[in-house]
Amino acid sequence: MFTVKDLAEYLNLNEKIVYKLVREKKIPGTRVSGKWTFSKNLIRNWIEFNSLETPLGNNNLPLSVPSSDLYISGSDDILVERIISSILKTESPDILAFFSPTGSMGGLKALKMGKAHIAGIHLYDHKSDAYNIPYLKEHLSRESILLYNLAYRSQGFITRKNITLNTIHDIVNNKLRFINREAGSGTRLLMDYLCEKNGLSPRNIIGYENELYTHFEVGLNIFKGDADVGLGIECVSHYLGLNFTPLRKERYDLVVPSKNLSLRPVQIFFNIIHSKQFRSLVKGMIGYDLKDSGKLISI
Repeated sequence: MFTVKDLAEYLNLNEKIVYKLVREKKIPGTRVSGKWTFSKNLIRNWIEFNSLETPLGNNNLPLSVPSSDLYISGSDDILVERIISSILKTESPDILAFFSPTGSMGGLKALKMGKAHIAGIHLYDHKSDAYNIPYLKEHLSRESILLYNLAYRSQGFITRKNITLNTIHDIVNNKLRFINREAGSGTRLLMDYLCEKNGLSPRNIIGYENELYTHFEVGLNIFKGDADVGLGIECVSHYLGLNFTPLRKERYDLVVPSKNLSLRPVQIFFNIIHSKQFRSLVKGMIGYDLKDSGKLISI
């Protein structure tokens, strides 16, 4: 914590200017027993957010979301939603937690713009046959970030009960109606790659242009009979009683700027991932593997 004198020296300002900024509510501070104190982290965020220009190489991402709440963006995941609704709300009801399924690429963008504390991603790079790290090096390589595993998920084709896929070509050969995920999601990138690998043109797949934003929406679309097949996680097919053809076990990771680890909501979220409650929560969730859950991954 800074005192007024400390902050004046840190900002190279006169103490009277600091008092003026506080009175005008232009700088974050707290009055305790008649004296003003200032959080070093909040002051750093304030500096970054109010800079006219932030160099791309800066190691501290500007944070424009409240540090008292939790903002998670990125790939849709049932497990993340259940952590928030079943554990976080019970253990820390004072924290407002928000999860925005923007897709994996959208999650990285939200981090770069300072609109999220954590991003969930599962981006497969076929050139290196690796998940996530190649994309981090490309999109956030200059930022100070950490990567933690949340879980491995079984990813594959979800189909109606009377349909079984032997190969991806069955989608075209049997004229099945496909329901897709949005551009920029890890699932969509995987489907685009599978088409390219197997010599299929998306134009020949009925419904390829129809997009939804979550795995559960895809499953419900198939359950209602509006589509025959979609790419998604096994857990959804199990909940809805649909057929599932597994393709791969994908790695779902959490990206967090290192400075965000000092925030209480972020600390509580990661503490939950290491808790017995979290392990109990996942029991019965078909298709999830927690063998590396909470593990720091070297980038």
